[in-house]
Amino acid sequence: MEIAQKLNSIGFDHVKSVTGVDYPEEKKIDIVYHVSAFENTELAKFILELKTSVDRFDPRIKSLIKIWPSAEYPERETTDLMGVTFDGQPPKERLMLLENFEGGPPLRKDFKLKTEGIDA
Repeated sequence: MEIAQKLNSIGFDHVKSVTGVDYPEEKKIDIVYHVSAFENTELAKFILELKTSVDRFDPRIKSLIKIWPSAEYPERETTDLMGVTFDGQPPKERLMLLENFEGGPPLRKDFKLKTEGIDA
């Protein structure tokens, strides 16, 4: 959070992407933010990567939407697809998945598709 605030204060003014990388063997999920600048043309030449890890069985991290409002949708996408909770995100409906979606987060490596009537 401190690093994000510092980067914002020097001109990195938006989040380009947020993603999760699942490491089941290590029992962790890496959360990766890519940040850059619109207003500062010198900083706009750079895309910085901020990375941290969360426990795979309790994947929670503080949301960065108060620092970068542009983090809202990519954080919500990461919630839907990787099961990561971003504390501080306002509660909203799912972004990527149907509300009645059943099963675990579909981008985790242990996700299995349900087979319906097919013996494979």
